[in-house]
Amino acid sequence: MNESTQDQNPENSPAATAAEPMTYGYCSWHRGYSAGIRVIEVVEQGTGPGRVQSACGPCREKHALVPYADRP
Repeated sequence: MNESTQDQNPENSPAATAAEPMTYGYCSWHRGYSAGIRVIEVVEQGTGPGRVQSACGPCREKHALVPYADRP
């Protein structure tokens, strides 16, 4: 009988420990491109294009910004 020395716990599998995908985009606070962008504010307009403001992780921490998706 061949016993495996690997941990059979699914929580330790590479798929379970992988982080969520990082988004790359424009940070409206430091006005530059960065990874880990999250939407902070959505400005809707009746006519014409709306606007979305996004922030990177360091700017979210520095300015105490709450991502739009995490708001109640």
